[in-house]
Amino acid sequence: MPVATLPTGVDIYYESHGKGESLVFIPATGLSSEVWKAFQVPELSKSLDVIIHDPRGCGRSTRVQAVCTIDQMACDVVALLDHLGIESAHVLGHSMGGRIALAMALNFPRKVKSLILAASGSGPAARTGTDCIPGLQFFLVLELVEMGFEEFIRHDICDTETYFTTDFRQRHPDRVRAFYQSAWPTHSKLPDYLQLCIARHNWEATHRLREVKVPTLVVVGDADVGGSNHVTQAEVLANRIPGAEFKLLEGQSHGFFWQVPEETNAWIRAWVENHRTER
Repeated sequence: MPVATLPTGVDIYYESHGKGESLVFIPATGLSSEVWKAFQVPELSKSLDVIIHDPRGCGRSTRVQAVCTIDQMACDVVALLDHLGIESAHVLGHSMGGRIALAMALNFPRKVKSLILAASGSGPAARTGTDCIPGLQFFLVLELVEMGFEEFIRHDICDTETYFTTDFRQRHPDRVRAFYQSAWPTHSKLPDYLQLCIARHNWEATHRLREVKVPTLVVVGDADVGGSNHVTQAEVLANRIPGAEFKLLEGQSHGFFWQVPEETNAWIRAWVENHRTER
């Protein structure tokens, strides 16, 4: 089992597939590298070096033992690239993974060839309503208490529009169930999940977005408007990051990687190919 013991003080589980330009995937809050294996790894590794990992607190990596921050997790990815002897890579971050990727681009710009921020944001200042202040969200804590942790995760994936649109869930319940079954066994445990959520909701970089110097693609589904409204957050990213490109996916919510994998893989590959010589 490939595990890297990193100078950041954690052991990180990782896998590398294929050859070519290096592309790092960073998953959403609590998810492990398993979520990329059904669709992204098999296709994109045909022409790229696809690097996936379990962030600290998730799957087979070191559990969260103290306070956890987005910047720490960005350092983990940078240290993993050093461990693999990779000078710089294209970095794709989904949701909280986008915050980690953004922290890499801000603090270690020479390690990032290009950036894909997928359904992500830059911190509470870019949010609307009651989410515009730091700290755990009220609805998140309430639902965790009322439902219990495992049911909360299952409900979020299988029964709401968070990841998959209602139409898709009705037409493809097997696909939705398969994604949940791939995600849950290596999902972060409750204590780690709460620490990761605290890290996510207390990290703020909206004021630094104009410092991003790497080519950036901001992507979001037009139906990803529940909860923290990722469309609004994505618009802030696209408007403030110099030269950023904005891609709005019609009829998609938070889980477009798994709802329309062929389409998603196509624009990911095209982006990397178009920016292989940028740095």
